[in-house]
Amino acid sequence: MTHSALRLEDAPSVQRYASDKRVARTTTIPEPYPADGGESFVRRAIEARGRGEIFTFAIVAEGEMVGAIELGAIDEQNRSIQCDYAIAASHWTRGIGTQAVGLALRYAFCELGMDMVRSGCLRWNPASARVLEKNGFVETEGTVSSNPKFNGEPLRTFRLTKQEWIASHSVACS
Repeated sequence: MTHSALRLEDAPSVQRYASDKRVARTTTIPEPYPADGGESFVRRAIEARGRGEIFTFAIVAEGEMVGAIELGAIDEQNRSIQCDYAIAASHWTRGIGTQAVGLALRYAFCELGMDMVRSGCLRWNPASARVLEKNGFVETEGTVSSNPKFNGEPLRTFRLTKQEWIASHSVACS
């Protein structure tokens, strides 16, 4: 499993997995997914990366792009960033999400110099919570979604500090 910055060539893969109702059900991906959604998403991601606002990576498994992971909503004052991800339903339960989050954490802490990574999931999505827990995230006080798609639904919120990550994974940035 690897990840790389999104490229325009990834748009058809994004279109394919994002159009799956199972993926849309647990993410903020619009449903139904627009016909040009993959290309629009990739173009916005490339532009946001160029501005240093959001860092979106293709998740690649077995030579195929099977999802995306995003580091964004940067809080400069607290040196923290939000981590969100979506993976093709055909690749669920294979550990790919866990690996992708691990790679994103290394990027957030070592390349971007963040001190904390935040994440969250819908309360009724224990698989996504498990991905975060396997990477050392600690659950914090929950909240409710303000996203129009899930407005008012309960969320589980998580955070991981750089110090916790280093201690629990016996790694350091080099």
